Amino acid sequence: MTNCPQCGAPAKPEARYCTKCGVRLAAAGLADDALSESLSVGTALQGGRYQVIGQLGQGGMGAVYLARDMELFGRLCVIKQMRPFFATQSERRRAEEDFKREAEVLVRLNHPGHPRIPEVYGYFVEGLDQFLVMKYIEGESLERRLERIGRPLAETEVIWCAQEVANALVYLHSRKPQPVIHRDIKPANIIVDPEDRVWLVDFGLAKAAVSSGARVMVAGGKTVAAGTPGYTPLEQWQMQPSLKSDIYALGATVHHLLTAHDPRDRFTSFPELDLEILRSLSRFQPLAEARPDVSPALASLVGRCLDPDPARRPSASQLEIELGRLAPTGSKFFDAVKRWSPTVGEMLGTALATFVRMLFGRPRPGRQPFPGRSAGSSSNDVPSQRAAIPCLYCRGQGITRAGRSCPICRGTGYW
Repeated sequence: MTNCPQCGAPAKPEARYCTKCGVRLAAAGLADDALSESLSVGTALQGGRYQVIGQLGQGGMGAVYLARDMELFGRLCVIKQMRPFFATQSERRRAEEDFKREAEVLVRLNHPGHPRIPEVYGYFVEGLDQFLVMKYIEGESLERRLERIGRPLAETEVIWCAQEVANALVYLHSRKPQPVIHRDIKPANIIVDPEDRVWLVDFGLAKAAVSSGARVMVAGGKTVAAGTPGYTPLEQWQMQPSLKSDIYALGATVHHLLTAHDPRDRFTSFPELDLEILRSLSRFQPLAEARPDVSPALASLVGRCLDPDPARRPSASQLEIELGRLAPTGSKFFDAVKRWSPTVGEMLGTALATFVRMLFGRPRPGRQPFPGRSAGSSSNDVPSQRAAIPCLYCRGQGITRAGRSCPICRGTGYW
């Protein structure tokens, strides 16, 4: 066994493609020294404006570096380089078009912008390479977090991260004139920064939904759409991705985070991939079996996201709403009920709130008169109802921890 020079995954000596990142391997006719080239620390780019500090990682599209923008007081930024790992000129041209498309997609996504998607600062060509300059997101990817703690993540943490990503997908899928499909959602592409903000990164495969095709890899004599085995649904491998393809990938990500079972592992024993292998191995153990302590409502939702039929998967907006219903409220009683049925939890809360209002609701003192008007004026003394106790569902905050208006007190914070 050897290791992929791009992502480090084990690869058989005769393999032509990495089953983890899809990059073409040296066995396909590429020189090992070409695969190992990287920018050294201190390298100056674009006439000295950017100075490379170090390499952050490698992937199927290229290498990523941390750099300083010397024209903006040394501001940290990320520079993504499209590396020249191509066996033919047609492969190079295709990759160059894809890399330029990534820059165009990101620029469009930055208007008006989304708090979960990093900004793009610049795009330039230098020599034979193309470079994309982006906002530096300091933090830890969910894949790295899984590796560090050595066990599955807590259900509440996974729900919170998934809801934030679903919110970003709502933005992507609602872009005009065409929606945008991310195409590569996985734990490695979700970062939590020191302020606990969640970021969706790496738009190397992102493309407008109306466009056909993407970067392709040839495996087993068949041509399939690029993606990450284990997270990518079958329709994307068949070059028919849809908005629901991102939902499948997020479902696979949630399954991975809750079970610590990497869906890519089942593909590592195959030197090449074809559609039959992808179809036969694209099955997940039901979450209720793999993680019995997970709430039935969440297990059911993940199962729907992983449905082979895209039409039966929820939309991004539906997924965000359902994850919001599963998010903790701060009340142990309601959280316990919501674990089994989010709908029943809201029904119980509404019934209890109505009962409390009937028992304890009482008139609120009239408003103070406006300056210049008499205290006895009827227009200034409008009776209203004042709730007696803080809402137990949201603990008087008016919003749930998921950021939604409390469905029980309707955002008032009181019963």
